[in-house]
Amino acid sequence: MLNIRESMPGLIYDLGMNNGDDTDYYLKREFEVVAVEANPALCQMARERFAEAITTGRLSVIEAAIGDHDGEVTFHVNLDNHHWSSMDINWAGRDDSACQAITVQSVSLASLYARHGVPHFMKIDVEGADMLVLEQVAANQVLPDFISIEDCRFGFDYARILSQAGYETFQLVDQSGIAGTIDPACNHVFPDGSSGLFGPDLPDDWEAYPDFIETYATTVRTREGVRLAPRTRWWDIHAARHAQHKETTP
Repeated sequence: MLNIRESMPGLIYDLGMNNGDDTDYYLKREFEVVAVEANPALCQMARERFAEAITTGRLSVIEAAIGDHDGEVTFHVNLDNHHWSSMDINWAGRDDSACQAITVQSVSLASLYARHGVPHFMKIDVEGADMLVLEQVAANQVLPDFISIEDCRFGFDYARILSQAGYETFQLVDQSGIAGTIDPACNHVFPDGSSGLFGPDLPDDWEAYPDFIETYATTVRTREGVRLAPRTRWWDIHAARHAQHKETTP
C-alpha cells in the first residue's frame, strides 16, 4: 500500500475506459495509465489492443465498476450503445434500449489510490456514477492536479464540489468539436468520441470558479435548468488544482 503524500506526475486515471481511444492517446503521450472499465467485452478488447503496454507495466486495465466500496454490484450493459452502460438501469436503458444485467466487481477510489497512487490527471466518464467519484475525490486530502468530467446535466454541482475540494480554475470544453483535431505533441488524431486534450494543453482560457459558473450558465444551461446549447453539442468540465493562465506570445 502506497504512502500517498502528493500526486504522481506521470500517471493518468481513465475512469470509464470504454473502447480505449482515450487510453491510447494517454499512452502515446508517454503516461502510465490506470484504466477502469466494467464491461468485460471492452476490457478484453483493451487487453488485446494494448498487450505490449500491459506487459511493460505502462497500463493497468481494471475490470470493475467505480463505486464507493469494494465488492460486487449489478452493471447494466447496453446492447445497443455500449457508451450508455451503467450501474443505473435508468441511465443505461434510456430511449428504451436493450440492456443485460451482469454482476461485476466494484472498486473504490481509495482502493485505486492505495494501489496505484493519486494521478496527475483523472478523466471521469462513468455514466451515472460521476457524482459518486467526485465526492470521493473531494474526501481525499491529496488531489489530482487536473480533472475532467462529462457534464451530464449536473455541471453546477460538479463545479461546486470541485471548487470546495480546492480546485482553483476551470474550463468548459465542447466535446462535439474534438473529432479530427490533432495533438501535435504526438501527432495523434482524435477519433470520434475522444475526450481530447487536457490540463495545460487546453487551448482556451482558464477561469476562476465564479467566472466559470457564469460561462456555464450562459452557454450550456441556465441556473433554472433550461438547456441553452443544442443537443448536438456536449461538454466536459475541466478543473485545475492550481491556477492556470494561458501563455501569450509577446
